[in-house]
Parts: sequence; structure tokens; C-alpha cells
Amino acid sequence: MLRRSTIRRVQTTGAGQLAYQVIRDRVLHSKADHEFKRDSRIPEWQGWHAARRGLGSNLYRLGVPDMVIQRILRHANVSTTATYYIKTAADDVRNAMAKLEQNVPLSEPQDTFGTLNHVCRAMPASVN
Repeated sequence: MLRRSTIRRVQTTGAGQLAYQVIRDRVLHSKADHEFKRDSRIPEWQGWHAARRGLGSNLYRLGVPDMVIQRILRHANVSTTATYYIKTAADDVRNAMAKLEQNVPLSEPQDTFGTLNHVCRAMPASVN
């Protein structure tokens, strides 16, 4: 069983209100007459890194630019944000390709340099 001093120490470490509530609930529940059972409808806490990565990925899916996500997460370098905090899902890739396909015009190729209807002229017998 956790002592009150342990609860106060966890609360002041910067781990946040969530960690304090979890520990407090377990301490209070230890006095109950039944076994603790976690509510399976609520996702299990995976830590602050996972929360920040989820935030970065969700902002990216909403169309927020990488530089803005970098500033929200307070990273010094945008490459850190893009490499470790923005994770794309397979659905994101499919949706991006479908969006690209819809925006690519379906027109005949234009012969900008006149090479498509080029008539081959006789090549010189010798290049020397």
C-alpha cells in the first residue's frame, strides 16, 4: 500500500494530474472489499511520449503543417518532429494517393519540344 507521502511526491514530480489520480484511486481502492478491475473501454496509459506522438500524428492527419506541430511539441528541430512524432497510417497513404489521383489532370500529353512527331533524318555515315 502506498503512503500519503508517496502520493504527494508523485504529484509534485511533474508527472501530472493523471498519475496522481491513478495512484490515489489504487490507494483508495485497496480498502475496498472487491478486486480492482480496469475499465477495458478506456485505453491503457502508454506514457507521455506516446501521448505526444499521438498528438503529433493526429495534428498531421488534420493537415497541420510540420513546422506548426514542431512548435506545439516544442522541438528545436523539425526533423525530430517528422522522424519520431509524426506516424502515418496505411489509410493515410491510400487517402493521399487517391487525393493525388483526383487532382492530376487527365489530358493528352503536350509535345513541348516537338519530339513526339519527330521524323528521323538520315544519320551521317561516320561521326568522325
